[in-house]
Amino acid sequence: MLKIVKAGTEDIQVIRDITQEVWPATYYPIVGEVQVNYMLDLFYSPASLEVQMTTGGNEFLICMDDDTPVGFAAFSEVAHGVYKLHKLYILTTVQGKGVGKLLVNHICNDLKGRAGNELRLNVNRHNSPAIGFYKKMGFVEIGVEDIEIGNGYFMNDFVFSRGL
Repeated sequence: MLKIVKAGTEDIQVIRDITQEVWPATYYPIVGEVQVNYMLDLFYSPASLEVQMTTGGNEFLICMDDDTPVGFAAFSEVAHGVYKLHKLYILTTVQGKGVGKLLVNHICNDLKGRAGNELRLNVNRHNSPAIGFYKKMGFVEIGVEDIEIGNGYFMNDFVFSRGL
């Protein structure tokens, strides 16, 4: 049975394990192994995740299938009533089985209770499966961003939004 639990610093390794499985499969074909490894070090080192959780304002959730972690999400408020979904990653073995939908719907329902009115996210412009998922979940494209992340690398994203 699927359930969503709030994650804390004690769950950093769980989040890293999911990311290590999902990112290569998702992003090697898009940006290559070297950039993926750079980004994993930048965004998913234990120290980086701890900062995101403790002082970065990000809330992390883990989706459990019984006792097995199968996905996670992270979000934060970026303006009054406007939230950003920073991370949503589901193990490849369970993608398409409702885990992502459950996490997004859980977050949207939670944010409604906080007087949130919009959820935004960035998605790589070449990540067709994720783009299709977000559109199916009611998100619409509202912009394009090229975000420099160092070492000559950029995140080339669409910006999506969904009303709550």
